[in-house]
Amino acid sequence: MSKTIPLIRAANILPIVRFMEANRLPVDAYLEGADLTYWFHLEPLSPVPLRNGIQLLRDLSRDHGSDVGSSIVSQGTVAELAFIGGVALGSRTPAEALQRVSFALPLHSSHEQILVEQQDDHLVVEQNLHLNVDAESLHAVQVMFFSLIQQLCRFTAMRPPFFSRIEAVPHPVTGLGDVEELFDAQVVPSKRPSGRLWIRDEVARNPFRIVARDRSRTVDIRSIPPLAEDRTLAGSVRPLMDAMLHDSAPTIARVARAGGMTVRTMQRRLSQEGTSFSDQLDLVRRRLALQLIGREDSGLSEITDRLGYSSSPALVRAVRRLTGTTPMQLKRWSQ
Repeated sequence: MSKTIPLIRAANILPIVRFMEANRLPVDAYLEGADLTYWFHLEPLSPVPLRNGIQLLRDLSRDHGSDVGSSIVSQGTVAELAFIGGVALGSRTPAEALQRVSFALPLHSSHEQILVEQQDDHLVVEQNLHLNVDAESLHAVQVMFFSLIQQLCRFTAMRPPFFSRIEAVPHPVTGLGDVEELFDAQVVPSKRPSGRLWIRDEVARNPFRIVARDRSRTVDIRSIPPLAEDRTLAGSVRPLMDAMLHDSAPTIARVARAGGMTVRTMQRRLSQEGTSFSDQLDLVRRRLALQLIGREDSGLSEITDRLGYSSSPALVRAVRRLTGTTPMQLKRWSQ
């Protein structure tokens, strides 16, 4: 069980949403089922819970076939293919692109790891999720991951087969049949909860037909905000609360679910850190209130909605409790 809330960037949900929109699927219903209804309000770098994103992909796979991850990838543009597409832009070969992805992944996903290593005449790529996930969800994630890498290989002058061997977690019902149909390679069940594939060297080192402008050289990594504020549970709870407040007041049950833990476990772990769920929610609301009240274009109704309060009087009482003064007094002081 993770000690913190596993988080990813909101941009990683984009290709899934684009797929649903293009195929006239009930986007709102799927986002609600995964408790991601606030996603549309977020910036691309905003954090969202990784478990909820995995559930969204699993639910789509359950309803529309276990190979849906491949369909999502095939319908997306390079820049939309989660963070892999964005990081890969500007690379000269699949091998270079995957090395970049491996290096950049901690900035985009807190509990995921991609390992890239050379083994004889193959480049071996392994994906690991450092959280407990059921086999059906793991299978859905791995199908999409393998499809992303296959899409990268298609940008070379080479033609399939790109892979020699694939190790994947079998789907609990259909096994590995979909992986065998999607990828021309030897497919075997993984003995661990991870996915691995062997890319032939002549593919991995083959130049892309078109090399995009390398935007990574102009990006200051230090300017990218961390997914969590620190390595404590509270530090990963606060950014999630901030995101959820776009939609409604976060509850401890929703946040505990995102962390893959019971409410009691979350309460106990926060207590061990010398805090509580309500304390953290107050802290997030106080910071947001001070930011919003300082803006000239923000009114009480907008601030009330953003902070998840039922009415303006409730907001006034809360701000007085959190800051010792009223919203209007704060607004005058900030001008």
